[in-house]
Order: sequence, then C-alpha cells, then structure tokens
Amino acid sequence: MRILLVGNAHHDLNGARYYNPEAKLKNGFIRNGHAVHFFSPKDVARSSTIFRSSRIGQKHSNAAFVETVRIFKPDMIAFIHSVHITDDSFAEAKRIRPGVRLVQICVDPLFRPKNIAVLERRKAIADATFITTAGAALKPYARKGAVVSFIPNWVDPAIETGRAFERSDQRFDLFFAARAHVGEYNGDPRFTFPVAVQAADDLHIDLHGVDGRAALHGAAFYDHMNDARMALNLNGDRQGNVKEPAPLALRYLYNSDRVAQVMGSGLLAISTRANHLYELFPEGKEMVFADTVEEMLETVRRYKRDDNARRVIAEAGWRKSHAEYSVDLVTRYIEEVSFERILSHNYQWPTELYAGE
Repeated sequence: MRILLVGNAHHDLNGARYYNPEAKLKNGFIRNGHAVHFFSPKDVARSSTIFRSSRIGQKHSNAAFVETVRIFKPDMIAFIHSVHITDDSFAEAKRIRPGVRLVQICVDPLFRPKNIAVLERRKAIADATFITTAGAALKPYARKGAVVSFIPNWVDPAIETGRAFERSDQRFDLFFAARAHVGEYNGDPRFTFPVAVQAADDLHIDLHGVDGRAALHGAAFYDHMNDARMALNLNGDRQGNVKEPAPLALRYLYNSDRVAQVMGSGLLAISTRANHLYELFPEGKEMVFADTVEEMLETVRRYKRDDNARRVIAEAGWRKSHAEYSVDLVTRYIEEVSFERILSHNYQWPTELYAGE
C-alpha cells in the first residue's frame, strides 16, 4: 500500500526533532511493508518564498500537496499537524484518488481549545480519526460513515534504544526535560516537582526547560535521558493559568509522547494518577505514581535506596512498551480500523470505535 504521511518534518531544525511523532509513524508504516512518502506542508511553504514564511507560502504548499497526490497515488493519507493543508485540498485529493482513506491523527490534549478546533474542522473530511485520549470524549469527533478511536503513544525501537534498567552507574537519579513555560500554570507539577528535587540535597536531577534552563533537543535529549535511572512523566491538565484541572473525561489516558520516550528507554517512569495511566501500566509493577511533591520525593528516595526494585519495575514497563505500544502495532491498528478490517492482534488498549449517527 502507498501511504502519504502529512506532518512536520522540521527540516529547518537540522535533526533537532528527529524523534517527533510523525517520524516514528513513518518508520512504523514502512516496517509494516508500506511505501511511505513524507510530505511536510510547513517546510514546503517556507521554501517557496524568499521570506521563509509558512503563511505566505501556504498556497504553494497546497498546490504541491495536490500534485503529490496526483503523482504518488496514495491509498491512505495520514495527516498529523497539518493545519496548512486546506479542506479544499483534501477534497481534491479525494477527487483525484476515489477510495483513498483520509486518516487524522491527533497527539494533542482535548482540553485545549485550539486542538478541539482542528478536530472539529477536520471531522467533515476524515474517514477515521485517532486520538491519544480515550473514552466517550472522542464521540463528538465522529461523523456518519467515519470512526474515532484511541491510540496510545508509540515507542519506536529504532529511536528508543536505551535500557536504563540494565545499569546502575548513571550520573543522575532523575531526568526531566520540558518545553520551557509552555502552558505553565500555578501549582503545575511540571515545575513544582522537578524544582523540589533540585532543592533536595540528597537527590540529583538532570533538568532542562524548567526554572530558566534551556530546553533540550536532538541526540542530546536521549544522551541525557540515558544517563539517569528514573524520569518524571508529567503533563499539564488545563488550558493556561486556570484554577481547576480539566475534567477526567478530557484527559483520560492522555499523555504526551514523553511516556514513550521514557519507558521505551528503560527508565523508571514517575507519573501522577490524574489521567489514570495505571490502567495501562499497573502501579508498582510497570510504572510508579505520585500526586504531591511530598509523595514524589518519597518515591524517588525509595527507588534510589532500592535500586533492584527500580530496575525490576523499569524493565517490566520497558518490555510492555516495546511489546504492546510499539509504533509497528499502532500503525497496524490505524490501518486495520481505517480500512474496516478485522483486528489482527489483541491490542492492549481501549479499542472501542465511536461512530457518528
């Protein structure tokens, strides 16, 4: 099958985001035996104008997308982070390739209005939509003749190559890297948790993107992560500096791709219980949890003292992630649902399909 993958290649970043979700999807589809062409609308738009502006170059990007459909003749168009492609261009792709499946993939949280706006906009044209949030909150994004389903964050064995559970000689007890101040709010654990560890005399954290520290990208991201035994797996749970977290229905099983990066590299992941991740990774067996600064500090200290327990749990999480949440399985699931095929695997995540009336 020929698959046209539409997303951000980040050519302008010179490899700084080589591990982004789109790159992993490409690898998964290829390992499943498909021919994949990666089309990056933003990069095409920027290269089409001397001003290097994706907004000014959007018209050229859409023309190039339609021409790519005409030449490549895809059976599936999977799109992620593709706001530069218009609905009219997707409609033209359908006209050129009758029967092509338009597949929307959303890795962003449902409690942020801009993400909801994209899902609402694409609902009219997508034949199938896959979102990294689970449950009935997906139903509004289905339409008659199209389905919506949950997918977990995907591990890529070509990218997540670390095995932190095999070692005890790492320089750091804990690792955490974030995009500095993105969506930060009062009491945000992405700030309070790592800063508390940093202030503890008996703990050592490798911290990036928080408390005035520069963000971390490229190969250095994994090099640093693989020099720690544990990592904080933390997510925001609201839009901006609002007082109350989003309802559970809007964040059920949601996680950024940090969970795949951390667990796929064999570190012991420390998460909060807010998103019910323990339903995917049993508490104390494949992942550990802490909901307050005090509980988190106690947890880090416990597994620093008991390194064998840290290694056992981290290895179990690593095995689960690579065996059941690999990008090869996730892309196979996307293909099977999108083409209404019988599922070929006992997928270890909620596979309920939401369809429009």
